[in-house]
Amino acid sequence: MKHLIWLISGLMLSASPLQAASGADDTNIPDALKHMVKAPEIDFANLRDPFASYLARVAASHQASLLEKKRIMANRKREPLENFDLDVLRLVAIFSMGGERVAMIEDASKKGYVVRKGNYVGKNNGKIEKIEDNTVYLTEQILNPAGNIVSHQVTLTMKEVNE
Repeated sequence: MKHLIWLISGLMLSASPLQAASGADDTNIPDALKHMVKAPEIDFANLRDPFASYLARVAASHQASLLEKKRIMANRKREPLENFDLDVLRLVAIFSMGGERVAMIEDASKKGYVVRKGNYVGKNNGKIEKIEDNTVYLTEQILNPAGNIVSHQVTLTMKEVNE
C-alpha cells in the first residue's frame, strides 16, 4: 500500500498542473489532469461581505446619492422654512397677491411666512408645486424602503380657526 501511495504521488509531482494547463508534453500527463481548468482570478479588494445586509448597502449608497443632491442644492440660499419639519408648520391663509396665489405658513413660535410656488419648505427639500383654495402641494425627495430616491407629494391643508 505504501508503494502505491508513493507511485501516485510521484506521478502527480512529475506532471504539474501548469504543464497540463499549457498543454506541454501530453504523453506524460495522466488523463485526470488533462482536463484541469484554471481557476479565475479573484479581486479580493472588491469582494462583497457575505454577512453584510444587501439592503443596508443599497440604502447607504442611495443615502450618499441623496446627500450629494442635498449638497448640490445647498449651493442655493436656504429659505427660513427649511429649518422646520412639516409637522410643526401650519397653513393659516391662502390669498392672491399680484395675480398669483400665495400662502401664509406659521412655524411653532407662531411666526408667519409668505410663500409662493417654487419656494422650499421643510427639511426634505419640499418644493411648493401648486397652491389651491385650501391646500398647498409640496414635492419632497425621500428614500423608499428599497433605498431608491423618490419624489413624494405632501400637502399642507388649512385647518379651521376654532379647532
